[in-house]
Amino acid sequence: MKPAAKPQYASVELPFGCAPPRPHCPICGHALLIVGEDSIANVDACRHLAFIFIGEIAEFGFRSTDFQKRAAGRRTSQLDLSKLRKFLERIGYGNKLLALEITYGGMACGPVWYSDVYGFDYETIGDEVAELETPASVVVASAADR
Repeated sequence: MKPAAKPQYASVELPFGCAPPRPHCPICGHALLIVGEDSIANVDACRHLAFIFIGEIAEFGFRSTDFQKRAAGRRTSQLDLSKLRKFLERIGYGNKLLALEITYGGMACGPVWYSDVYGFDYETIGDEVAELETPASVVVASAADR
């Protein structure tokens, strides 16, 4: 596969001891996690979020409908961070997917590090444009009828 046809992958390592990241969608700016009073983070996905892969447990914490369709019939139980890039290629994501891997660490019984991957599907941008254009054309048509 050509490099431009592969999903784009960016890795960021936060300084040790920083608070866990609170990522936002690079397309619309939407905050993807809501942290409750109990300090548990819940996913609040926007239309651009394709998946969240939690490296610590090697599982997807969120999958969009499109991602689920692409991954249907594929084994994800033995997937880890080192295999994730190839998996994204195999299920048909090209360079319109940005996978953002964020690594962060802190102290428990000793130093611990975590890595999570957030996938953003830039192909969904066209869907928004189509939705924005449709109501405007309906309003213009109804105004012309008067």
